[in-house]
Amino acid sequence: MSFRKVIDKRHHEVNAVIGCKAPSLYEMPDRLVCAMLANILGGPASNSLLNKELREKRGWVYGIECSYTQYADTGIFAISFGCDRSNLPDCEKTIGRILASVRETPFTEARLKAYRKQLLGQLAISSDAGEAQCLSMGKSMLSWGSIMTPEQTKAAIEAITPAALQAMAQKLFAPDNLSSLIYL
Repeated sequence: MSFRKVIDKRHHEVNAVIGCKAPSLYEMPDRLVCAMLANILGGPASNSLLNKELREKRGWVYGIECSYTQYADTGIFAISFGCDRSNLPDCEKTIGRILASVRETPFTEARLKAYRKQLLGQLAISSDAGEAQCLSMGKSMLSWGSIMTPEQTKAAIEAITPAALQAMAQKLFAPDNLSSLIYL
């Protein structure tokens, strides 16, 4: 059940979220595929697809990011951005075009190799944050009774295929699955 809700708060900046239901914490390997897709579309790097197109190339958004949150029984995939009111229609149209492209055209193996390398690099850098690492390990122990080794994580990420990413994009980004909440 998708929805579109627009709330006029009389602000200069639009704050918007476009999202859908996503795999739960216990859906392996789908959750890793979804996490990689979120990283490719709107991860922390400036070369993420949405950031590159909407912020770097066009200057339409103040910021744009993707998040994937996992719960025991479901998950949430969200794209959030802030822009001027006048840019909202163009932003929504361009996000829709990028999501359609990811749904319809599989990534090349060379491109996916670069995305894997980037994600593994980000994970390596984040492993330096001791508190975050401990929280992650605690969550793993509580959820699965074990902790994936760095080698297991690397193998799982390297096992993600272009077909798996495209199948996840088709599942998540079907137009009837996407909802939006927009504060004007």
